[in-house]
Amino acid sequence: MRIVKVIGGLGNQMFQYALSVALRQAFPEERVLLDLSCFRGYPKHFGFELPGIFNISYEEASWRDVMRVAYPFPNFQTWRFGSRLLPTRKSTLLEKNDFTFEPTALTRPKDTYYDGYWQHEEYFRDIRPQILQAFCFPDFADERNQQAASRIAQTNSVGIHVRRGDYLTDPLFRGTGTLDYYTQAIRRMKELTRPELFVVFSNDIGWTQQNIAPIIGDVPILYADWNTGPQSFHDIHLMSLCHHNIIANSSFSWWGAWLNTNEDKQVIAPAYWMNVKNVCSPAADSWLKL
Repeated sequence: MRIVKVIGGLGNQMFQYALSVALRQAFPEERVLLDLSCFRGYPKHFGFELPGIFNISYEEASWRDVMRVAYPFPNFQTWRFGSRLLPTRKSTLLEKNDFTFEPTALTRPKDTYYDGYWQHEEYFRDIRPQILQAFCFPDFADERNQQAASRIAQTNSVGIHVRRGDYLTDPLFRGTGTLDYYTQAIRRMKELTRPELFVVFSNDIGWTQQNIAPIIGDVPILYADWNTGPQSFHDIHLMSLCHHNIIANSSFSWWGAWLNTNEDKQVIAPAYWMNVKNVCSPAADSWLKL
């Protein structure tokens, strides 16, 4: 039996679910379950979003299932404190603090509880078709997204994600995603692809209009500012339709770029991901890191 703990926003949930798909491929005779208990009392984001967006299949772990391989915490707050105080069980694979790739994740011979974010394509790169199928977005039902998708598809478009908001105060991300990064990324993307349209995604569109637009210059810009709250997942869909991507240090735009199936896509990602010493960037090997 394998159990993957799921927690965080949509991008993190997608990483954790992708690991569970890889585990089902690696251990077809075993049960692979999801531990969703931490969403009880979880104050951030919009809960467990995946089944409301994608046509996925999963089995939720019961309290007794979790107890076999890990400490069964009833909610987010008890996990938050208990996971720091209690020793790690031998049957639990805890992701390293520097988020480096864990090569034993798909080869451990015994029942395992997976506690981490697993933000590396190496866990599921070899089963890309299955992941693309799992994260196949529903068709846009509204006219605004339909029109944006059509415009994006008909031009040599570059999606840019700028995450501010919570990143301005979070100690892990404060000071990252600098204007210098976007300046370098936009200039390099112009050299590589000669863009015809930049599509800007951000939780601070006003800042991008003041700071990103002058760097882009005379290339047309579409500000995708209408998908908010639980509908924000449409932005990942639109990002994935762009011909090329400039991502933030965010799992949200990571998935927008990774799900992009354009064969000659160029993806630019920040080399500096977060304020953790020697942290490993999850940017894919084929992406340009600045």
